[in-house]
Amino acid sequence: MVMNEPANHSDALAPALVTTRMGADTLAVSLMLVFMTNAVILSVMPIVTDDLQTRFGLSSGQIGLLTSVFMGFYGVAGISSGFFAPRWGGRLLGVTCACFVAGSTLFAVSSSFVGFVTARAIQGTGAGMVVAISSVVMASCLPTERLSRAWGVLGSGWGLGSMLALLVLPSLEKAAGFRAVFLATAGLGLVVGVGALSQKAVRARPPYAARGASMHDLVHSMTAAARNYRVLLIGFANTAELAVAVGLLAWGPLFLKDIHGAGGSTAFYLVAALGAAQLLGNPLGATASGIWGKYPVIIVSLLAMAILTALEGFVPGVALAFCLILLGGFVSMFYFPAMLAYMPEVVKEPEQVGPATGLNALMGFVGSMVAPWIFGHLLDLGNKSAHAYAGGFLVLTAFCLAPFVGMFFFRPGSVAKRGGGCSPMLPRD
Repeated sequence: MVMNEPANHSDALAPALVTTRMGADTLAVSLMLVFMTNAVILSVMPIVTDDLQTRFGLSSGQIGLLTSVFMGFYGVAGISSGFFAPRWGGRLLGVTCACFVAGSTLFAVSSSFVGFVTARAIQGTGAGMVVAISSVVMASCLPTERLSRAWGVLGSGWGLGSMLALLVLPSLEKAAGFRAVFLATAGLGLVVGVGALSQKAVRARPPYAARGASMHDLVHSMTAAARNYRVLLIGFANTAELAVAVGLLAWGPLFLKDIHGAGGSTAFYLVAALGAAQLLGNPLGATASGIWGKYPVIIVSLLAMAILTALEGFVPGVALAFCLILLGGFVSMFYFPAMLAYMPEVVKEPEQVGPATGLNALMGFVGSMVAPWIFGHLLDLGNKSAHAYAGGFLVLTAFCLAPFVGMFFFRPGSVAKRGGGCSPMLPRD
């Protein structure tokens, strides 16, 4: 059930308070489908690479640039959406899904590299907005005790999207080419956008929008979030999460091939299995947060990731190495719900949730770019030897240990307790 309270603005829907478990789950699923589309669009390039190179003669460098452009705009949109989400809330998901549709359609109809780059920039802009906007929507509309579960549902969209892209789109590409693949993602973006915006809880502006409307207020909220050491510590945890998740995805298959002599099909199975592991990690992490608390889940996950990645370069046999990569991927998403559910609790004002989540996304983006690059540089220096790979995995370990140590300064017991839902976030008189 969704209950409405009087709105301060005539042009805004009333703030929505989702009070039932079914209502909270419905909201989380609708946002999860948007996040799933995000993962599908991110994962699509390896599927269409051969077709693009055959039709247009694109080099490997140009293909890589298409992903780099996507991630670059993803990072910029992550922080900028956190800046504006407190003002407009879930309505910005309309912009997100419009970027999915427009970017995918442009890619489908383009026949030039400039068109492809522009399309990936538009897609990356939409993809980077999802987490910050969803954070504001759920923090505004859900009781605090339901946030971990909601993030567990939403986060599972990442693994689901990766699996969907891998298992469905290759057949479509083989049958009809890259244009059909991108038209399909455009259609998916349209459907999930309509589904999300059909809910009042998504369309409602945040109840504190009235006092956060000016540019001065937005800048103040962003500055306050950036100076909040708890926000920064959680951001470092996200840096570790994406460093490990992207690092394992980028270099794990090559490691199994170069060092353990795995066949080419192993990479296919590893990518699919990583998606499944991440799909399981989110809801189980949300359940664990409800039982043991968010702070222990984050601490244990960071330590477990450090141990798993450190061991990866030294264990014998392809089977054990394969399993450690899967466990690392599982743990990397296990604490995602706890990490994001903390945001409404660690900020001083509710309008800082969006900026704090945007900052979190930006710090995660840095991890996803820097760690795999260092890993690859070590492989170049070491000629892809076993020692070079071991050094790369130890780099990922360092990314985990730094926030693990930092979280001991988090002081979870001193976090101010908030009431659930919109009640504590209603505009001041």
